[in-house]
Amino acid sequence: MKLVFSTIGAIVIILCFALFSSVVTINSGEVGILSKFGVVQPEPLRPGVHLIVPAATSVSRLSTQLIAEPEEFTSLTSDSQRVTITATPAFSIDPTGAPEAYANVGRSVTAIVSRTVQPVLLAAVKQVVSQYDINYIIEHQQEVAADISQVVTENLKTKPFIRFERIDVTGFVLDPQVQEAIEKKQIAKQELERKQTELQTAALEAQRLTVIDKALTANILMKEAIDKWNGESLIPPTAQQFPGLISTSK
Repeated sequence: MKLVFSTIGAIVIILCFALFSSVVTINSGEVGILSKFGVVQPEPLRPGVHLIVPAATSVSRLSTQLIAEPEEFTSLTSDSQRVTITATPAFSIDPTGAPEAYANVGRSVTAIVSRTVQPVLLAAVKQVVSQYDINYIIEHQQEVAADISQVVTENLKTKPFIRFERIDVTGFVLDPQVQEAIEKKQIAKQELERKQTELQTAALEAQRLTVIDKALTANILMKEAIDKWNGESLIPPTAQQFPGLISTSK
């Protein structure tokens, strides 16, 4: 009798173990990759509870949450100057294409990103940066960032398992020597502009004084002197004080 109960107990335990092994839960923010006898199945397991055959199938998981981490990419400009660009791509693993990525690219999100997204980003940075010289990149950073974003977007269209949203280019860093040379050039340019402004101001002032000097004829000076005479002096202004005065009296 004891043997019968022991056998039944063992069977129940085995059945419970098989039952629990047959139940797989996929959480929100991830997707399940189902493999049958080692072959990845094309249909992903969506979040929820799924029944599988333990002896014949296995389930792996990939995160489908948004990835947005800043990275640095270094490239050479058209005039052979080194520039480092900081960019933050925002993307995720597309659930529908996750089995393809798992089977053909990598068995983890890190492996998939390092083999697909990062090479595309680096290639885009090099392609765009190599088209411009260092001065253009410094003065048109927004335009360069927009070009990089456009190239990345186009190239990632060939990766259906990547759901790309955007890329934010947040910084351009130059070599210290190049940065110092540019700063000196800017300072010299500002100093030149200041001196040119001073020269223009001096030229305008000289022109103004010349116009005034030409306008102050003897008659005008005589009139101003008479207008200012307050009578304290016994001798009013006379024409002899202003040579060249044109007399209108006859």
